[in-house]
Amino acid sequence: MVSKPLAVAGALAILLAGGVGFALADSGGVQSTENATVSVSADATVERAPDRATVTVAAVGRGETAAEARNNLSGDADAVQEALDDAGANVTSSRFSIYPEYERTEMGREQVGYVAVHTVEAETGDVDSVGNLIDAAVDAGADRVEGIRYELSEETRQAAREEALTTAMDRARSDAEAVASAEGRSVDGVLTIQTSDSGRYVVRTEAAMAADAGGSTTISPGPVTVDATVSVTYELG
Repeated sequence: MVSKPLAVAGALAILLAGGVGFALADSGGVQSTENATVSVSADATVERAPDRATVTVAAVGRGETAAEARNNLSGDADAVQEALDDAGANVTSSRFSIYPEYERTEMGREQVGYVAVHTVEAETGDVDSVGNLIDAAVDAGADRVEGIRYELSEETRQAAREEALTTAMDRARSDAEAVASAEGRSVDGVLTIQTSDSGRYVVRTEAAMAADAGGSTTISPGPVTVDATVSVTYELG
């Protein structure tokens, strides 16, 4: 369980190999220092504790026929959705499927019946309640937990990205100033800036599930990582 924001890492901003370019304008074969530029790339990583979570659970029914498999789970699926609603989650999707079930025998593969699966996804902004949601779903008849996805809300993600971009720009300028100083120059204005990010969040696979003495489930998610990269060309003074 994460109870407070994690420290900002931002330690990955580096001067990329080959990410620094120093160019002087060509003036008829005589190199001029007028309009010289330096190009640098830097990146930064910011970590935030997740503030949204989606729990995916499923009720499973089996039977000799498709109809029997469906009937064997219908009550459980309704109860699972109701339990998640009562626990404060928002049921965001519900999927249903039926497929044949086979077993390996000495004669080869043999169909032994049908399996019906009703999958329910429930979202919550209270990440500390994930363990309770799992317990509620299982108590109501869910047969399996198919996954837990931790994310950032749009507001939190945008704030983290802005911080990563600011850190990356600071490091890009620092690198540019170091390179320019080595050539007896100074960094003047910015000519171009390009930004990029991975376009996705990364949740460390540190989540742990355990049953405490009371039999309830506890989940401890890792932080969500947001990356940003900048490529900047400065004019030298």
